[in-house]
Amino acid sequence: MNVKKPRQPIRSGALTIVITCVLILLAVLSLLSLVSAQTDKALADRQMVFAQQNAMSERVGQEWLASMDDHLRGGAPLPSGTVQDGNRYTTTIQFSMNQYLHIAAEADSDGMLSVTRWEIETVAETESVHALPEGAQPLTEDENGYINTLPETTVEGTGLA
Repeated sequence: MNVKKPRQPIRSGALTIVITCVLILLAVLSLLSLVSAQTDKALADRQMVFAQQNAMSERVGQEWLASMDDHLRGGAPLPSGTVQDGNRYTTTIQFSMNQYLHIAAEADSDGMLSVTRWEIETVAETESVHALPEGAQPLTEDENGYINTLPETTVEGTGLA
């Protein structure tokens, strides 16, 4: 006679907990990966802007040096914005909204320039501390010297202001 053994029920409680923990871990790791990718992109964008600004400053500086070479050879006037002090030439060139290139060069007896200063200066944009945002009301002081931060309201019939 064949006696069938009763089947043991599948105990999936521990397996479900392990799978749930693995899924939560994968979700957290994917979120961290996404955040890391976004910060890498933001850093790359800033680096690209920095490289473009350096390339612009290099271009305008090289153009100034070329015009100075033409001037020293006698074929062109002194570039605009250039100050001559003997054989020393200085200029400040604005190449973007808030960035300036300061160049100083000295000419030798053969008319060759040697650059003594090549400096980029970034001027920070400043906002007035006293300027109020559009639509904002200034704070007022009452007769006791307290600053009133709430708008004036009156409650009719109570005598409260």
